[in-house]
Amino acid sequence: MRVFVDTKLWVYRLDRREPQKSAFIRDWLRGLAREHEIVVSTQVLIELRAVLTRKFKPPLSADDTRLALEALAAFDVVATDTHLVLDAHELALREQLAWFDALIVEAAIRSHCDLLFSEDMSHGRQFGSLTVRNPLVGM
Repeated sequence: MRVFVDTKLWVYRLDRREPQKSAFIRDWLRGLAREHEIVVSTQVLIELRAVLTRKFKPPLSADDTRLALEALAAFDVVATDTHLVLDAHELALREQLAWFDALIVEAAIRSHCDLLFSEDMSHGRQFGSLTVRNPLVGM
């Protein structure tokens, strides 16, 4: 099964300020990778870099940031192109989604994912055959 993993979950994996959450996500991602095909988008890579270099205190080093980006780039990466942006615009209007959430949902739909793992959207929400799941529910 193809599954899309949103940015914040990757951030939690690397954030040492919350060791319990980081360890949980690390183990969860390992299991997910063994059982499913993980998909991310260029947006996820861009957002992850921004967080690691500007929001982490202290910021991750340039080398560690590069390693994190290379690790994500090893998965299937959906490019954010003109058509994705235009379709995400329509999706945002139709579904009352925040703009960046609509871009993520549209990338997951385009890449034929069954599940979108995210903490930012309602657990169980459906977008056609795509279902949103929050792996932290019940943690």
